[in-house]
Amino acid sequence: MSDFVVGFVIGIPIGAAVGFAIDIAIGIQQKPWSELTEEEKKIRKNALLVGTMTLIIGVIVFLLLLLT
Repeated sequence: MSDFVVGFVIGIPIGAAVGFAIDIAIGIQQKPWSELTEEEKKIRKNALLVGTMTLIIGVIVFLLLLLT
């Protein structure tokens, strides 16, 4: 197996575990959207935007590495 495949297979469960850990840590203190202040809503929207952009960049880099 190539190093790329091994890294990918190892990276998926590690990434999922880190994501679950962050979700649990943040999710304990979450409030419903209707109870958030405008500043908290802005922070949540920005965090969602950054996460989405990171995901898209990661997929693009993965595809570029896969095709070369």
